[in-house]
Amino acid sequence: MNLTEHICHMAARYDAVAFDVFDTLIKRDTAAPTNLFRLRGEAFYTARTRAEREARAAKSGEVTLAEIYARPCLAGYDTAQECAAELAACTAYAPVQAAVQKLAQQGKKLYYISDMYLPQTQINAMLRRCGYTQFAGGFASCTYGVQKRSGRLFKQFLHETELDARQVLFIGDSWRADVAGAALAGIASWHLPTGPAPASDLDAFIQNRLQLCKTAGEALGISVLGPLATAYCRWLHERRAVHPDAKLYFLARDMYLMRAVYAALYPDEETEYLRVSRRSLAPAFLAAGDYASVRAALPRQSLTGAQIAAYCGAVCPPELAVQKFDLKAPNTAELDIFLQKLPAPENAEAVTAYLRQMGVREGDILVDIGSGGTTQLLLERLLGVQLHGLQLSADERLRSRFDETRTEVFLFGGQPAPRLYWAGQPMLERLISEDVGATLGYRAAEDKIEAVAASQPVAPLLAGIQQGVRNFAVAWRDSVLHDWPIPPERAIAPFLQLVESPTALQVKLLGDLTVEDGGVYPLAAPESAAHYLAHPRDVKRDLAEARWKIGFLKRLAPLPLPYGKIYLKLKK
Repeated sequence: MNLTEHICHMAARYDAVAFDVFDTLIKRDTAAPTNLFRLRGEAFYTARTRAEREARAAKSGEVTLAEIYARPCLAGYDTAQECAAELAACTAYAPVQAAVQKLAQQGKKLYYISDMYLPQTQINAMLRRCGYTQFAGGFASCTYGVQKRSGRLFKQFLHETELDARQVLFIGDSWRADVAGAALAGIASWHLPTGPAPASDLDAFIQNRLQLCKTAGEALGISVLGPLATAYCRWLHERRAVHPDAKLYFLARDMYLMRAVYAALYPDEETEYLRVSRRSLAPAFLAAGDYASVRAALPRQSLTGAQIAAYCGAVCPPELAVQKFDLKAPNTAELDIFLQKLPAPENAEAVTAYLRQMGVREGDILVDIGSGGTTQLLLERLLGVQLHGLQLSADERLRSRFDETRTEVFLFGGQPAPRLYWAGQPMLERLISEDVGATLGYRAAEDKIEAVAASQPVAPLLAGIQQGVRNFAVAWRDSVLHDWPIPPERAIAPFLQLVESPTALQVKLLGDLTVEDGGVYPLAAPESAAHYLAHPRDVKRDLAEARWKIGFLKRLAPLPLPYGKIYLKLKK
């Protein structure tokens, strides 16, 4: 249902339209109104709920906020703080707001009627903050001492506006207070349909931002990656405080979006963006004859001699070009012999020159999406310093290289990430990366060294997704929830859900993206089922190349099957 159009259609034959306020005109960024009290601590929550209960027991009609705060258990607390929290937690319900704007343009008389203990001046301020300026008047139960559910507040509304009940349509979300209460006063009403109640404050916050999204990409950024990026950057901020003298280096390209989110959350803090990759560092190690570090830098793929030489910035002798190496389980002696035969790369010196230019020092912090800490290892070897790693995730290699005092991990309690995470990690890396090609090396440009990136087609989808993530971070920073930490397990849950059980829209949206993994591969872009029936061998090849195999299967056969569980079982 298009709520905006339906409201306007329902209101067409009425001179005046009145609206409920909470959960109709405006939404809160909390799952329940009392959760606002919890944000101020359990002691206040207990006292505040008790005070309202006592105030209502002592009075037959509606209570006021002042009467609630007059209870002894709230002695010393100020109503202003609650009013400020309510103001910070409210946002317009977009389809209803659009209807209000259209009805105002049609010349309808507009009012609001609310069962609420908050002063009417407070409700007016909340409505103004949410962009509502069209109301001719408002009626709050605490002003008149009567409620909607009894019908008496509606009768008071008719009396003061001098409207006939037949001229008015009332719209609200409560069957009891809004529909039945309006009927007691002879006013026609329409029940505003509402979805399931949000399970948590974070869910309420996300629902309120999703209604404002203009594209599917922006919605995906808000709902799936927004909580993860915001929680991770809050963690980075806390860890940085332990190392106040260290510079914070976000690693290109996969920490591009995280740096943008960090800047949105902490605009007064300086950060750096280090344009390095394992590929851009490899020439320096090859030139130095440090073949162990070259092996660590190489992608874990099956590559030819020509591909390895190009990766290291060297020219491959023709007789070695077709030699093949399985870098997932390499013969190190054979690989080292090959590396010794490669000529020294021409751009090796530019690698260290760039790092000196960036001023990386002992104890500085390196922020990386993470797996085995390879980039940190390579930088430390190249610079002769110890860095402090702050990684999003890790695999089983990390603790063989660095203990927790040297490299900390945000997700999964610092333990190696589960298989499901790695099933989607290439996708995650692309979604949060700068939309440029890999850093290939460095060159001198006037008086500085600049990074050289591979060419890569721009993916407009990424811009929408990343804008959604930024919008989430800014909204969270400015919301009443900004001091509430999002637990790591809750932050990663939407992404894991996407990886394991994507919708048809999600696989269609993301499947055509490509990722780099020792080559360029699609995430999940199968041919049609008809093609595979005619060419059955192609399905094995294409599935092997897909970097989001669960998405590949879902897109190939969009059936209600547990593709995630099937994939995990096959991987075992």
